[in-house]
Amino acid sequence: MAQADIPPPSPPLDGSGLAIGIVVARYNWHITGAMFHCAQEELKRLGVATEDMRIVYTPGAFELATVAQAMLLNGRYDALICFGCVMRGETRHDIVVGDAAAQGIQRVALELHTPIIFGVMTVENLHQAQARITRGKECAQAAVEMARTIRTIKNAR
Repeated sequence: MAQADIPPPSPPLDGSGLAIGIVVARYNWHITGAMFHCAQEELKRLGVATEDMRIVYTPGAFELATVAQAMLLNGRYDALICFGCVMRGETRHDIVVGDAAAQGIQRVALELHTPIIFGVMTVENLHQAQARITRGKECAQAAVEMARTIRTIKNAR
């Protein structure tokens, strides 16, 4: 059996006792709100208590990093999830906003030593965005996995 045929290990996804922050852009709410709902349901299914989830909203994807930074500087979170949806338009605005969101969120995660799951879609059209709404569930799973991974690394000291 070739190594590529061997599936990667599946981490146990236990969200009990984890504090997860969720930042949701209101722009393109029909997409971001649906992703948020998928994530919230999955976090509950994984054992994250409702009272251990903090949800904050932003006007759009560009503002996600600023709010994520404020949350991490003013609270205790094991991981954050940022949801946004940037669709291509007639100008290059989508490229600027998508790049700024990605770079800003990554910078905050690295500087504040907390995993931030990038749930920002950069899509060509509404059809592509709708087809990817269930990624909200994957973002929730990634948040729990990364929170547990970082806890394990920190506890190994």
